[in-house]
Amino acid sequence: MLTKIELTPANRPQLLPDETLLFVQNSVGLYEGKYKIPNYQNGFAYLTSHRACYVDNDEPKKYAVAVELKQVDRIEPYAGFLKSSPKITIYLRPTNSNGNSSAHSSPRSSTPLIRPASPPPVTGVWICTICSFSNPIPSNYVPGVTQAASLLPCLTCGIKPQPSHLERSLQTQPSRPAESFPDSDLACPRCTFHNHPSLPNCELCGESLRTVSFQPPSRTSSPAPGAPPDFQIIKFSFRAGGSTPFLTHLKSALIQRKWLLSTAPPIPRPPSPSAATKRVGIGGLERKTLSQARKTETILGTAFEDLESLKAAAREVIALAETFARLPGNSGTDAVGGGAVQALGLVSRDMFATTSSAGERAWIDELARQVAEFLSDDARGVLKKEGGVITLVDLWALYNRVRGMDLISPQDLQKATTRFEALKLPVRARVFKSGLVVVQDVGRRDEETVRKILEWIGDEGRWGRGVTASEAAERFGWSLGVASEELEMAEERGALCREVGVEGIRFWRNWFVERTVARCAESALRALAL
Repeated sequence: MLTKIELTPANRPQLLPDETLLFVQNSVGLYEGKYKIPNYQNGFAYLTSHRACYVDNDEPKKYAVAVELKQVDRIEPYAGFLKSSPKITIYLRPTNSNGNSSAHSSPRSSTPLIRPASPPPVTGVWICTICSFSNPIPSNYVPGVTQAASLLPCLTCGIKPQPSHLERSLQTQPSRPAESFPDSDLACPRCTFHNHPSLPNCELCGESLRTVSFQPPSRTSSPAPGAPPDFQIIKFSFRAGGSTPFLTHLKSALIQRKWLLSTAPPIPRPPSPSAATKRVGIGGLERKTLSQARKTETILGTAFEDLESLKAAAREVIALAETFARLPGNSGTDAVGGGAVQALGLVSRDMFATTSSAGERAWIDELARQVAEFLSDDARGVLKKEGGVITLVDLWALYNRVRGMDLISPQDLQKATTRFEALKLPVRARVFKSGLVVVQDVGRRDEETVRKILEWIGDEGRWGRGVTASEAAERFGWSLGVASEELEMAEERGALCREVGVEGIRFWRNWFVERTVARCAESALRALAL
């Protein structure tokens, strides 16, 4: 069952606890069975350890759904043919009598996707002359009236049929719907070859099969149960490639079944020998330090033996790294540079086929969403610590610090900042008069910045006080370059004036303009009074 999902401010799926991002692919569409789901035909597919998510490109907040991997029964790949794109079919487990899936629903959301209108009833089938696939004929098809351009293509190869071919197909089953065809084959009267019941001619010798009557197979009554439970079928259609790595990661996620770890009981550990006798004082502290060191040595020794044991002990290793980061000697390491936990949701360039232009655009768009999420995350508070605006150079350094070894180039980051407004992200890029490029909140305005500066410099004495760029940087949390640009911006607006002295440049409140405006207003009022 497709369920609605929550998104981050950067329109990426909100990861669940202990959920990791495995793969991202652009230009993906969704099918329900053989039919396309309207409004879900151009988006990103996010594969995580728990879900297979779809986020639409045009309206991500409205069209964002996911399939829980714990509900998957089996998967089937399709390599594509001619105009038909590669697809991955996901068969979900059958629902019980109450309409609920046998698997538990997502803890984030249980709102089912509103299904599209059911396809029109089928009045017959037509056999594709290219791939021999049986396609349904919609009931709204009228021979001689329906235009050839409005005919639906083959569901497998994408080639449209000729109207004459559909008319011949309808003549072979004039009053019988496609669902009523018997399962038994038709034996050719000439060569006895068994043909599909909807074929007008024998596939082997070409003998006409129209005179052969359909005989329903006879069977005795059986006390066996009815039809097997109905499986829900969801297809991911990959219009720009990427089905092979997506399938590889999907199979790996279904094998690992990491969603079971959240409900699994903790691994039992034997009690430590020192737990029985409690010691106090200096001796107790020394024993506690020695025990902690032995525990750390055991975790690091077993975790790095091979990749599988590292994955199994990932939670303990991350907790240990965070413990070291909080030590007094590492006080310079803040939450911005965090650790491995913050890098789990990051996307690598290797996930995209950047050799093509479409893959390069998809990588830049996803990088833009990722950077916007990094800046707008309240837990990290990057923009808040930088006073609401950060230079592109500082952003590149901080962001690569989080990524660790998987660094990005300055060119990729610069391209990503140009996509902020087009993707409707909560941050935007800005270029100052000197050419300095910064990234700031989308709601940040110069008028508000000027007002805060005037409130700050006007709280002392009659004329206020003069401030330097370094004082403004310390006051508002800006870098020195941003502080200089903001003060000059306020000067250009007439709110500040500069004083050039031996100690440098100081900015004061521009009383010249304010008094001139006041005199002009007073003169205008006097003129009106006369």
